[in-house]
Amino acid sequence: MMLDEKFLKFIFVGIINTLVGTAIMFGLYNLAGCSYWLSSAANYFFTSILSYALNRRFTFQYRGKLLQSGARFAGNIAACYLIAYGVAKPLVCWLLENDRMSLQENVAMLAGMCIFTGLNYIGQRFFVFGEEIMEYQKIYREWMESPYVSDEDKQQMKEMSDKDIYEAFYQYVAFGTAGMRGVMGLGTNRINKYTIRMAAKGLAQLLGKGSKVAIAYDTRNNSADFAEETARVLAAAGIKALVFDRYSPVPLLSFAIRELKCDGGVVITASHNTKEYNGFKVYDNTGCQMNTDLAGQIAGHIAKLADGLAAEVSAREHENIEYIGEEVIEKFLDAVQKCSMGIGQETAANLNIIYTPLHGSGKDFVMETLRRAGFENVTLVQEQAGYDGDFPTVKKPNPEDRNAFHIAEEIAVQKKADILLGTDPDCDRIGAGVRADGQIVYLTGNQMGTLLIDFLARMRPSGGKQLITTIVTSDMGKAVAKSYGVDVMETLTGFKYIGDRMNRMEEAQYFMGYEESYGYLPGTHARDKDGVSAALLICQMAAYWKAQGKTLADVLQELYEKHGYWIDAQESFTFEGSEGSRKIAAIMETFRQNASIFSEIGEMKAVFDYNKEIDGLPPSNVLKFVLEGGSWIAIRPSGTEPKIKFYYCITGRDEQKTCEIYDMAKAIVRNAIAG
Repeated sequence: MMLDEKFLKFIFVGIINTLVGTAIMFGLYNLAGCSYWLSSAANYFFTSILSYALNRRFTFQYRGKLLQSGARFAGNIAACYLIAYGVAKPLVCWLLENDRMSLQENVAMLAGMCIFTGLNYIGQRFFVFGEEIMEYQKIYREWMESPYVSDEDKQQMKEMSDKDIYEAFYQYVAFGTAGMRGVMGLGTNRINKYTIRMAAKGLAQLLGKGSKVAIAYDTRNNSADFAEETARVLAAAGIKALVFDRYSPVPLLSFAIRELKCDGGVVITASHNTKEYNGFKVYDNTGCQMNTDLAGQIAGHIAKLADGLAAEVSAREHENIEYIGEEVIEKFLDAVQKCSMGIGQETAANLNIIYTPLHGSGKDFVMETLRRAGFENVTLVQEQAGYDGDFPTVKKPNPEDRNAFHIAEEIAVQKKADILLGTDPDCDRIGAGVRADGQIVYLTGNQMGTLLIDFLARMRPSGGKQLITTIVTSDMGKAVAKSYGVDVMETLTGFKYIGDRMNRMEEAQYFMGYEESYGYLPGTHARDKDGVSAALLICQMAAYWKAQGKTLADVLQELYEKHGYWIDAQESFTFEGSEGSRKIAAIMETFRQNASIFSEIGEMKAVFDYNKEIDGLPPSNVLKFVLEGGSWIAIRPSGTEPKIKFYYCITGRDEQKTCEIYDMAKAIVRNAIAG
């Protein structure tokens, strides 16, 4: 379709080009006395550059290679110029043969510009910038014409703008080691029943007929429907699909895979992302998120589907679809209790707890776990207890964000609670705040990890056991672990790597696994972070120290006095859409090419680029700048959100000096982002 939004944008750009070109061309010809060909050539040269820049960015929003489109543009402009001005002059001279030459050439230049503009539009749209545009439009048309896409969905697609179509179809949702995650909606770059079916089909082809898969889902919008779609595709492929009969936390799925001896598992979740997101998270037969090789094989199967929209689905009631209920859940709750540190009933009952599930799946599991452990004084935040995928009381259902605790904090202050807890929608992350000096003090993931290490090492023999953590997690926890004789093992970011390391050791060797992003696993019952068992241990730890007249904030301060002062913080910058992806890549390249960027805040000891294999770890897009004295700054794009993350681990004996270094590091980062 020629007369569309792009045509109108091109006309707008054409007006700008015409005004600039007119000034150049007619000025040179009429004022400077230049020839017809020199005046029109100058117009052609300068306005061509302007036309390319504006049309590439504004009209066609071209995402391809600059050199390739630039070469095509030069060829197109040359052809348009020779045709337009070559035709215009003899034609006008023939029509106005009895008029003076200056009038003929002025009219010829005007006619040439009109012809040139029309030819240029056709050339730019279908030759210069057309290749990538036609590709995403082709996929869009395939969906519009597919008998497998419902009429209702096709009607929604008809209402998309060209920009919406591009963002929805310019690529397929990436399938990585955590499966896939994205904004819900129609299109190949969105999470919907069609892309879920494609992912399920890829998993089915990996596992093969006769396999068994456990399927869980959280409280997000469409999660239950996507779980059903997954089960129906697997069932049609001859795979036994075991679906939970209720909203279920991630650690329960990991446990169930092991308990039921499944060949794999799926959780429909986008964890702590905002309400627009959902995802398809895949697990292997150990209950661990699938490794790079297996995930790559699934992605390969998806890419080879002749028609992903035609993935076969079974009836909703099928012999290969069964449901998981109370028996497995009871076994999970029993396994969680085995993580207990044996805090006495009276000590537990004395702790005043506020808990919010942030509208997620953790509610019943956390409340029952705390009840079984003797915690009688637990207040559930009713305003956030309802299962609601719109997450109406928070901007983000993320316990890393203290704004998610605004209701819980009011209740905690009113009830003079000792501690408040919050879990995310799939209950793998947990955040906490403690009341200290009449105020709520929130603990970061690094601080809580350090406190748990200290508590567990005090409560049980730990020498020689192994703590598993990540390269972007604070070194303070590692220092505390080593002080108790606990060995420390580092992995790349993501609990899949921690779970993989667990699978390679004897269970008796395992001390704890944790990462800075509020994820902890104190037991061996699962292979993913567990907000349920972490809630138990955090409350037992708080009760233990309360019995000794201390808060967790007091204990943390004592650890600072013993091991040095640490500032462990993270900040993220969000860049949405395809432009955002390019912006994040450009920021990473800026830091990658400037190894001395943080040298003004301290002598640089080393720069680690984890794109290269370091310490036996697989390649990963992470940079780490290490300063003399032990401080470091790490940078990585998020694997699940359109964000680039910066991690600060700043340490020193002097709190004021440490804060100054931290502020300087943040300023350097923000200047680089702004630049």
